[in-house]
Amino acid sequence: MIEAFSLKTAHLFGDALASQAKLRHRAFVERRALIHSSYDGMEYDGFDTPAAVYLVWRDAALVVRGLIRVSPTSMPYMLKSYWPFLCQSRDLPQSFDIWEMTRVCVDHEFEPGLRKRIIPELLCGLQEFCLGNDVKAVVGVARRHLVDHYLREGVDWLGETAEIEGEEEAAFWIQTRYLRPSIHCDACKIFGSVLSLEPVTQQAAA
Repeated sequence: MIEAFSLKTAHLFGDALASQAKLRHRAFVERRALIHSSYDGMEYDGFDTPAAVYLVWRDAALVVRGLIRVSPTSMPYMLKSYWPFLCQSRDLPQSFDIWEMTRVCVDHEFEPGLRKRIIPELLCGLQEFCLGNDVKAVVGVARRHLVDHYLREGVDWLGETAEIEGEEEAAFWIQTRYLRPSIHCDACKIFGSVLSLEPVTQQAAA
């Protein structure tokens, strides 16, 4: 199950906000040795704003093991602020119905049998979130082979690759209808709705 929260609703999800920041620290600062802002084992940036929504995959102990952060492009966003040159075939979006996905990460030390489900479930949760909020498409920056591995159609690459934080990456535009990684969902037996806007533990107690 994918849980979605913002700064406004984070208090309902226990320590999920801190847990996702700890995962980001492990993924980006420790594992990739990137010079990102961090404090006390938690990574953060200037886009952790009230507009951001965190889609998280938590394990049985409620530790965040996977994350996608999304924000509307009507607000300041990463692609436009840092790497606008990657957007070559379209104008940079600035609209509440086009969102940016960032800080996508998975805990590589988590149990492999469950780990393979995390990105497919996160993408399904992202699609549900977009459909529920009239989001037409998402943009972002990533290594092409990672995106192409999960999404076999509908990915519009917006220009050539460039070195971004030590990796060859490119900007993409994906319509909401293409966000579900069908092949991986079938392989992992992911069916039906996966998104919750309230804590999963709260649902179980109801």
